[in-house]
Amino acid sequence: MSRQSVDRFDTVTMAFHWGMALVIVALWGAGHVIEGMIDGPPRSELIGLHKVMGVVILALVVSRLAWRFTHRPPRSLPSTPAFERLMSSLAHAALYVLMLALPLGGILMSQSGGHPVTALGFELPLLVGKDAALHELFEFGHQSLGWVLALVLLAHVGAALRHHFVQKDATLRRMLPGRD
Repeated sequence: MSRQSVDRFDTVTMAFHWGMALVIVALWGAGHVIEGMIDGPPRSELIGLHKVMGVVILALVVSRLAWRFTHRPPRSLPSTPAFERLMSSLAHAALYVLMLALPLGGILMSQSGGHPVTALGFELPLLVGKDAALHELFEFGHQSLGWVLALVLLAHVGAALRHHFVQKDATLRRMLPGRD
């Protein structure tokens, strides 16, 4: 495993972090906009874009995990209590699980509804056939996990802001590009 710096995250990790954050926020927002739209071409186009972005997130999280397993992050700050390190590890694990589960669940939801998932001109292999009961289950799961992801992300952002503004330590600065 390589380590770019003991004090900061490497540039690739930062790019994954902030790029995926933007796409995830856009996906979450698009999902809620879709829910409020009436059936028709604009809704179908937004659903198609949502699917493409979901497949992109799935590819990015797999790439990010591969990068993470070969590039260790900086050590926790010495001032971070053991309980906070444990909570941070659990939150990060939950984020990775959710970033995998949500797009996979979305693919299953779409396919069980009888709709193929095509991203960037490539149709994903069929994992499940059309099944109304499964579709309802996957739809409920996808929506529920979206809310769980939102809560975990709020806790993640809240912890970073607490470290930055209350504890005034380097936790957040280590993930910000161009900062020392």
